Amino acid sequence: MTLHSDLKPAESAVGEKSRALHALWRELKGDRMAPKREEITLGHVRALSPWIWTIDVVDDGADFRFRLAGDRIIQFLGKRFAGSLLSGVPESPFFERMKRTLTHCVEHKQPAAVGPVRSDYKDTDHWEIEALALPLSEDGDKVTGFVGAMEIWPLGTKTRKC
Repeated sequence: MTLHSDLKPAESAVGEKSRALHALWRELKGDRMAPKREEITLGHVRALSPWIWTIDVVDDGADFRFRLAGDRIIQFLGKRFAGSLLSGVPESPFFERMKRTLTHCVEHKQPAAVGPVRSDYKDTDHWEIEALALPLSEDGDKVTGFVGAMEIWPLGTKTRKC
């Protein structure tokens, strides 16, 4: 599988929370493409919940609906996006990268990670981020949603200062 230049295999995530969520996802999916959303419970992710997000796939990947984001992600973004479609948020490099990542995962039925990279979300360029997108599947055939993590560090913590 060829990844876009800013994507990397999920196994190469460096963040502690990303690695923990990826290990849980692998355990829950077993030999399947991905676990079902219902298999990931709050009991599984309680300690990780401030850094976790979920997104629904709309129309086989034509769009994506924000479902849930942990407190640390909401603080970073400055607002809740729950219920919003990705196509409805203002265009930005941050959301364009998100769409590329999610679309890639839907098409290839594989998880992916981005970063650590300097944040390109508005007014956050003093941070670096890593995002992990892990597919969920209700039917075992197509990607119907995602669970993921986003970790945030001061610029220069995981990468060289830009």
